[in-house]
Amino acid sequence: MNKKNNENNTHISRPVANTLSKSAKSSMLTRIISAIVIVLVMVPSIFLGDWIYFGLITILLGIACWEILGCTRKRTFIVFLIYFMFVACIAYWPLFKTVAVNGTTLDRIDNYFNGIYLSILIIAIGVFLMFSLTVLYKDFTVQDATFLITMGILIGLGFQCLFYLRFIPNSVFGLTNLKSWVYTFDNTVKTSLLLLFVFLATVLTDVGAYFVGVFFGKHKMNERVSPKKTWEGFFGGIVISFLLSSSIALIFAACGYPILPMFDIQHFYYILILSFLIPLFATLGDFVFSSIKRFWGIKDYGKLIPGHGGVLDRLDSVFFAAIISAVIVFMFLSIENGFDWAKFLV
Repeated sequence: MNKKNNENNTHISRPVANTLSKSAKSSMLTRIISAIVIVLVMVPSIFLGDWIYFGLITILLGIACWEILGCTRKRTFIVFLIYFMFVACIAYWPLFKTVAVNGTTLDRIDNYFNGIYLSILIIAIGVFLMFSLTVLYKDFTVQDATFLITMGILIGLGFQCLFYLRFIPNSVFGLTNLKSWVYTFDNTVKTSLLLLFVFLATVLTDVGAYFVGVFFGKHKMNERVSPKKTWEGFFGGIVISFLLSSSIALIFAACGYPILPMFDIQHFYYILILSFLIPLFATLGDFVFSSIKRFWGIKDYGKLIPGHGGVLDRLDSVFFAAIISAVIVFMFLSIENGFDWAKFLV
């Protein structure tokens, strides 16, 4: 009798997979539909590149600035205009720098984002303007100023890296200074693959973590920052992203379409390194922006995207993934081109 009871108790205590509630299924469907719409907007813009992609990023930059100001609840037209100009100058600095130094005129926008730069002058002006607002507006605090400066640099650099990842392949593949009609479908695919790869690896991290967490998540990671995230989802997202993104990049490389010439089969370890780092930093970005929301007591940065929140709720992990990818690509290009590291570090 006792043995039978023990067997029943053992059977009852056996862990089972999580099940989806009706509300969770509805939320998931909304998220999937919104994600499809995002893909339908983003992917053609990435493929077309040039001023179309530039325009899309500029719109997203403006919305992101508006959402960040919403955290501090200091949204006014003047504050938004000043903040947008500050962040935009950081994001566009390679463009401004190239035009100012070389005295060239604007033609194809993809000829001007061949590096990653932070201007001390722009940052200094931004710091001055943000702290000036603490004097002009009695409700604008030092905490607001320091928060907006920090986030302005992060967001501006994130968008600059999104420009870099889309436009640096033009230089690497030797497609700069070409007129738009010279761009064939083959060239468009070649120059788009790097950014698409970064987006794919980031999305796979998010999707993998979400579904693994929903169905198998048991152990919470950090309830203070993100109550729903679990260790199972964390590792699931990283593993799924790494395996799928690296496999896809290797297959494309084997078919003659590497995401960059140096990411070929002979340099497969470049692909593995990037495929491993992207999900790690994407997860870090998700946690950082989640902690910011907890600090300011908000659920989402906005309501523009049903089931996802605002633009920053979708770009949080993308910013960190783009920054680390741009840095890694820059380093790999430097290694392949015999870059003088000693001179660079000094």
